[in-house]
Amino acid sequence: MDCRWAVKASCRQHIDVIFYYLQKKAKLQTQEQYRYTTDNCLYKVYINNAYDRYFQQQPEVSRNEECLINIIKGFSIPSGLPWHLVDEVYIPNNYGDEFHWVLVVVVLKERCIRVYDSMLRRRRSEPSSEIQKQVKILPTYLDMSDFLDQKVRTDWSTIEAYRDRMANPFVVQYVDGIVQQTIGSLNCGPFAAAYAEYLSDGLQVPNDGLDVGLLRKIYAALLWKYGEAIAQKPYATDVKDPQRPKSNSIALDEEQLVHID
Repeated sequence: MDCRWAVKASCRQHIDVIFYYLQKKAKLQTQEQYRYTTDNCLYKVYINNAYDRYFQQQPEVSRNEECLINIIKGFSIPSGLPWHLVDEVYIPNNYGDEFHWVLVVVVLKERCIRVYDSMLRRRRSEPSSEIQKQVKILPTYLDMSDFLDQKVRTDWSTIEAYRDRMANPFVVQYVDGIVQQTIGSLNCGPFAAAYAEYLSDGLQVPNDGLDVGLLRKIYAALLWKYGEAIAQKPYATDVKDPQRPKSNSIALDEEQLVHID
């Protein structure tokens, strides 16, 4: 077995779990708030396959079309919110040969894709092939999923960015002024996840001060918790359950608390 492939597969699973928790948090937002949803690493696979086969006019394209349309409509597993109900979509994106993770944010109302790259200094003058495929083919699948016909929360047919431009590629924006990883540190995964967490809370990504060691501990605990949950309840579903009622809080005696310096 190729060890490099095994490392990539393990990293993809870790990234997907972190974005799964962000997805669960997104379902607690109200329609009046800023809303987002997430997609997992399979999104890029579907985009790549559909793009290649679409332009080569191969019959296998239909299966990939169905997968992408289901993602946009919120029918995929695990199910995120339908795209017409959100403002932005967070997608972890791996630059294949470079084994480098970035955060791709589809800003639907502006019809653009923003790329948050923890090694922006190394960026080429042109977007990567993965990003180029997304900006070209995404309009096709939004159209096929009847995105502009949706009027719940947002009447997408009235959004200026879509008027007479449905067939045009999305605009690509690389976000400057965000905290960067040290070259060679291999921290791109935690950085991409941290960018998404800041944005999900309605915050700007800082330009410095990201504690990578702490990030890794937090995400390790998150992955451990997820693993325990799966072990105890392996058939858990992704149903949008109602929020549990808040438990009654009990004030603790100050002398019972342990303070850690």
